[in-house]
Amino acid sequence: MTSQRERTDDYDRVVTKINDRWRVIICRDGIQWILQKREGERDGRARWTGVSYSTGRKALIRVVFDHGCEPQPGAMDCLNALPEKIEQMKNE
Repeated sequence: MTSQRERTDDYDRVVTKINDRWRVIICRDGIQWILQKREGERDGRARWTGVSYSTGRKALIRVVFDHGCEPQPGAMDCLNALPEKIEQMKNE
C-alpha cells in the first residue's frame, strides 16, 4: 500500500529516485515537482524533506545539480523525459 503523505518513503507520486539520499516527487496537488532529501528516519522508516520546488523541467534539473545530487543511472533519463512544464502532465 502506498501513502499520500509526501514525506513518507512509500509516497505514491515519486517521479524518480536520484540516489539513496535524493528523489523527485509530484506534490499531492499536482502543481509542482519537489526535490526531496532523505533526512533520517522516523518510526524506522525514511523521512523525506522538500528542498526545492519547481514547475519547469529545466529548473528542476538545474536544482538537482545545484544541490550536488549525483544522479544514479537512469534518473536523468527520467527527468529529461518530463514535460517542459508540470501543467502538461497527464492526470494520474
